[in-house]
Amino acid sequence: MFPRAALLVTVLAALPATYAFWIFGGTQPLVTTRLDSIVSPGIVSTHVHSVVGGSRFQASYDYNDLSSSQCSTISVQEDRSNYWAPQLYYHDQNANTFTPIPTSFNIYYLQRPGPANERVQAFPTGLRMLAGNPLRRTNNASNFEDQAISFHCLDSQDHTGDPAWDERPDFFQHQCPDAMRAQVFFPTCWDGNNLDSADHKSHMAYPIQNYNGGDCPASHPVHLVSLFYEMFVSVDQFPYAPGNWVFSFGDTTGLGMHADFQDGWTDKGLLQTALDQCTEANGADGDVSACTVLQPYINRDFATACKPEMTIPNENVGFTGTLNSLPGCNLIWSDTSPKPTCNPNPPTPGFVSVKTPLPSGWAEVGCTVEGTNGRALTGASTTSPTMTKAECANFCAADGFPYAGVEYGDECYCGQSFSNGASSNTVGWQECSTTCAGNPNEDCGGPNRLTLLYNPSV
Repeated sequence: MFPRAALLVTVLAALPATYAFWIFGGTQPLVTTRLDSIVSPGIVSTHVHSVVGGSRFQASYDYNDLSSSQCSTISVQEDRSNYWAPQLYYHDQNANTFTPIPTSFNIYYLQRPGPANERVQAFPTGLRMLAGNPLRRTNNASNFEDQAISFHCLDSQDHTGDPAWDERPDFFQHQCPDAMRAQVFFPTCWDGNNLDSADHKSHMAYPIQNYNGGDCPASHPVHLVSLFYEMFVSVDQFPYAPGNWVFSFGDTTGLGMHADFQDGWTDKGLLQTALDQCTEANGADGDVSACTVLQPYINRDFATACKPEMTIPNENVGFTGTLNSLPGCNLIWSDTSPKPTCNPNPPTPGFVSVKTPLPSGWAEVGCTVEGTNGRALTGASTTSPTMTKAECANFCAADGFPYAGVEYGDECYCGQSFSNGASSNTVGWQECSTTCAGNPNEDCGGPNRLTLLYNPSV
C-alpha cells in the first residue's frame, strides 16, 4: 500500500478546499487482455490493456449487459463501469523477454465546476471516451490533451528542486524506488448529445481555463464529474536500464500513454445524488466511505473477489509463461519515426471463456465451508502449480470420486461424500476468492473454503 500523502499529492496540489472528491483506491485489475471495446469493438484489439471495473467486460460493449455484471473490482458495487489503460511490461533486453509489471489503479471522481459554478453532472448512461494517444511521439506543453498525461516517480526521499524527478509527460531516466505512477485526466465537458464519436474524443472537451478544471466551452456545455486515473506500476520490482519499460503497444518513451472509460453505473440517480450531497464540508475529501450516499453500496469483499465473466483472446499475455515478443504486432518503438509494422503479421487468436471449461458431466455447486474437525473431502488429494477447477475434476474423476473441491488456489480434494461436519450447503461466492494457480481469471476456493464440484455420473 502506498502512503496516502504520495497518492494525493498531484491532485491536491490543484484542488480548491471547497471542492469534493472521492477515490476508488487500490483497485486491482479485473483482467489483463488484448481487448478494447471502444476502439476495437468485437475483435481482438491491437495491444494488451489492464482493465478494472464491471465483471462483464468484453469485446463488444453494451451498457445493459455491462450493468448486469455480477460484481465490480470498484469498491462501490453500483459502479459497473470499466476503466482501462495499456499494460506496462519489463523488457529484459539481454534475454529479449517481456514480463507484465504488477499494476493497480486509483480512480478519482472530482467536482471541479469552474468559475461559472456550473452544476457537476453524472455521466450520461452509456458514455464512452478516450484520453491520450498511443501514436503520440512529441509533447506540446501548451496543449491540454498533452498536459493531461503525466508520470510521477515515487520515492520516500525528498527530491524537491531536482528536475530529474519533476513530474513529466514521459518516462523517467532513472529507477522509481517506490513505483511509478502513470496519470490520465479525462476531458470533463460533454456536447450533450453523443455518447461516443468516431475518434472517441470529439464529443468531449477539456475546460476553457485548464485541462483539470474550469468552465465548459459553448460547444460542449454539459459539465460532467471529472475523471482522473492513477495507474501504479511496480517498476521497482525489476532492475532499471533505459528502454526496460515498454507499453504493450511497443512504446518505450511513455508519450503514448492513454486510457479508456465506458460507463456502467447502474443507478444514475445515485451518482448524481452523491455529486450533489457529498461535499468537502461533510468529509468527502478523498475517502469514498465518507460519502454517506455511496457508503451503503461499498463492498470491498466483492471487489476483491471479483473475476471476469466473459470471453477473452486465447493467448498468453505474460502471466502463464515467458513472452519473447509483445502480444500482437507491437515491435519496440523508441524514436519519432512511424510505428514499426510486422511482416508477416502474427496470427490473431480466437476467443475462449475466461474460465477453464469443466469436463463433461461436472457442475460447480458453489463455495462451501471446510469440515469442522478435518477435511470435508477425504478420498484423495493433490496439489498442482497449474491447478484449475477442471484439473481438479479430472483428477477426482480418474479415481472414481463424484465430489471435487479446490482450495487455496492449488489444492484439490476428492470424496464420495462429506466428512467432519461438512456439507454441500453454500456460502457467499466472494468467500472463495483465491485465484487458481493455473488460471488468473478463475477462483479456486479460499481459506477454509472449497469451490465444490459434483458429477453424479462418476
